[in-house]
Amino acid sequence: MRSSDAGTPAMSSRSAIGLLLGIGSALVGAFVFAPAALLSGTYGAYSDETALRDAVGRALVEYWQSGRPQFPALLVTLVDYWFRWHAIKVVISLSMFVVFALLAAALWRRYLHGATRHAADAISPTRRAVGSISPTRHPADGIGRTRHALGAIGATVFTVLVMGVLVLNIQATAVPLVALLPLQAGGGSGSGLDRTLTEMREGLTAPAGSPALTVLLGEAERYQWVMVAMAVTALTVAGLAGAFLWRRRGTGGVRVRFMRRTLTVILALTASLLLLVVAGGVVSAIEPAGTLRAALGLG
Repeated sequence: MRSSDAGTPAMSSRSAIGLLLGIGSALVGAFVFAPAALLSGTYGAYSDETALRDAVGRALVEYWQSGRPQFPALLVTLVDYWFRWHAIKVVISLSMFVVFALLAAALWRRYLHGATRHAADAISPTRRAVGSISPTRHPADGIGRTRHALGAIGATVFTVLVMGVLVLNIQATAVPLVALLPLQAGGGSGSGLDRTLTEMREGLTAPAGSPALTVLLGEAERYQWVMVAMAVTALTVAGLAGAFLWRRRGTGGVRVRFMRRTLTVILALTASLLLLVVAGGVVSAIEPAGTLRAALGLG
């Protein structure tokens, strides 16, 4: 262990932080490339984005023209593919969340530990003997303190962003059909897709739609309620954690107070965004036609 890590808790040592950074970077790469690689054997026909978009357009036309609530075989296959695609991303994003949360905790520990270590290092044996404990500050201390603080803040913010990615992928996994629909936008205008979209737009304004449209609206409603449920859960956790830290913002040393106040601000901003998500999700769930229009690109 390097001398600068002497007395530093193992979890916040440089080697531990480097390991967490390496694992986190690998998970980011896996998030981008793993779904296609893992599903290429069973769903190799959809590894090409153009082929996938064309298939979604054809499946949507087939479903609409069938006039039945049951999905045709092609749409069932595509929904299953999209479910598996996002389920893989859920596992990876959950792992990313854990890793970057640990990284943020390690960096905050290192930031806090620096205050104790520098104070102890500043007291030489001679000064202890004569009773003088006036700390000696070095310019490098301020640089290290700033670097650790910025790293901890950045890791914390990134953890919050990963949580958002996780929530979106859970939503898409729970209701893969609605998450799949936007892909038809690049599937070309052949095979009656334009006519189907026009009929859907007209059906959304009619008092009673087709069985297929009823199913689509139900899925759009469920899609929004899933988001509302997850956002409420995250909002509750963020709100309670923020309130806990805010009540203790004035206690402890300078670095402890800075950490608590910084985390409180991040949690407050996160809770505010989640509150907007909850409000928007409730409105969209009550009026699912808007969600379906957006997913189909109908404006």
